[in-house]
Amino acid sequence: MARGDVVSDIQTIGGGANLDFQPAAGVEVMITEIGTTAFLGAAPDAVPRVLVQLYNGTLASSMRSDLSGRLWGREMKMFLNNTRYLRINNADASARIVSYCGVQTK
Repeated sequence: MARGDVVSDIQTIGGGANLDFQPAAGVEVMITEIGTTAFLGAAPDAVPRVLVQLYNGTLASSMRSDLSGRLWGREMKMFLNNTRYLRINNADASARIVSYCGVQTK
């Protein structure tokens, strides 16, 4: 892959399970959108029932959350590399389709 290439995935994730995306060493990515089939409110502009986290293999910091809806209303620009990467947790009890997309920046 090269700078400017699309980065995306779509997976079925079990209830409470995670979808992790860790770029290769030396690669940097900007994630711009997260999607899921489970929503709070009326789709498509509703809040996905997921926790979007910056993760380093041990620690996770929530960047977006469905718990209050307050964190979802702003534009997403989440920058990732091989040591700080994306974790999406399915907050539902049942399996859901979860996706992300963005662009490689380096």
